[in-house]
Amino acid sequence: MAKGWKISAERPGRGASGALRHELFLVAIADKVEAVQAARACLPDAEVKIHSEASPEILAEHQVSDGEMIVLPEWS
Repeated sequence: MAKGWKISAERPGRGASGALRHELFLVAIADKVEAVQAARACLPDAEVKIHSEASPEILAEHQVSDGEMIVLPEWS
C-alpha cells in the first residue's frame, strides 16, 4: 500500500481581493522531504507545510498512486 502525506499550501489569491488561498494536497511519496519538494515544484509561489501523514486508506479512497499528488476538494 502507498504511504504519503497531507500537505497544506497557502498561495496568493487571484483577483482584486488578493486573499490567500488555502489548499490541502495528498502526496503519495513515502519520504517526507521528497513529498514537500514535489509540492514546492508544482507550487513555487506557495508556502508549503506538512499537515499530517496520510494513511494508506485515505490514499486508496482518493485513488492516489505512488508518486502522484492531488488537491483535496475539502479539508478532510
